[in-house]
Amino acid sequence: MKLPFILGIPIALTACTAAPELVPEETLAPAANTQDQIRHVHGPAVLSGYTSRAVKGPEDWRKLNEQQSPAKQGES
Repeated sequence: MKLPFILGIPIALTACTAAPELVPEETLAPAANTQDQIRHVHGPAVLSGYTSRAVKGPEDWRKLNEQQSPAKQGES
């Protein structure tokens, strides 16, 4: 019996409050204006710089790090 009473108090209090006033049309975002144009912005490609590497058996991890390091690829 206590739970419906506890939950009913906030509902009753919000029912007694006044509704907020609407925002004037002049303060709306520019996207709401029909005369403004939408610009499509293209970001960088998600997979740019991706290098496919085949799956191999276990090798020395230091040797693999040296082969796959970006600094090493820039020197070649």
